[in-house]
Amino acid sequence: MKIRKFVFVLGGFALAVVMILGATLPVFAADFANITITANPLFLSITNTPNTWTMNGLVNGKAVRIDTVYYSNPLGDTTAPATVNDSSCRFTVTCSTNATTCDLTVNVGNFSGGGLVMTNSNDGSNGATTFGAYSWYSGMTYSNKVIAKDTGSTAMYTTGLAADATLKWGMEIETRTDAVTAGGVSTSIATITATEH
Repeated sequence: MKIRKFVFVLGGFALAVVMILGATLPVFAADFANITITANPLFLSITNTPNTWTMNGLVNGKAVRIDTVYYSNPLGDTTAPATVNDSSCRFTVTCSTNATTCDLTVNVGNFSGGGLVMTNSNDGSNGATTFGAYSWYSGMTYSNKVIAKDTGSTAMYTTGLAADATLKWGMEIETRTDAVTAGGVSTSIATITATEH
């Protein structure tokens, strides 16, 4: 520590002022500790089998008729499931996720190509050029089936399917009411989506 003294004379009195300049303090080396941060991402993944449904294909490959309801029902796709159980559900979805459960939503897109071109009515009803669609799952009351819209459907399964669990489910389509004037296969894409419960 360096000290310098200055003497000022004020009104005949001597005043000593002590100033500390360039003070030197002890220097310590820097120290640190590392913190490891881990993040395990939440993921949702589902698989569905089978990934195809030929409407009326379960009944000797017959053609699809207008103004008729078809069910993805292994017991016969022109027969509504009396009780929605595993045997009346064509599809099986498996949820692969970690530390969470998932809800399931089904959307059914418009039919294009071939002669049975139809647009989803988005309200479950059919009409001229429109079809209605619903989805349901094993264990639910059939009358509580959920409208399957082109997009933005309400979730079909809302109780949270657990990781590695499976769920049997099905859907139905009521074809348009007006006449079909051409043959050929029409197709639609149904999408089942998992969201965090």
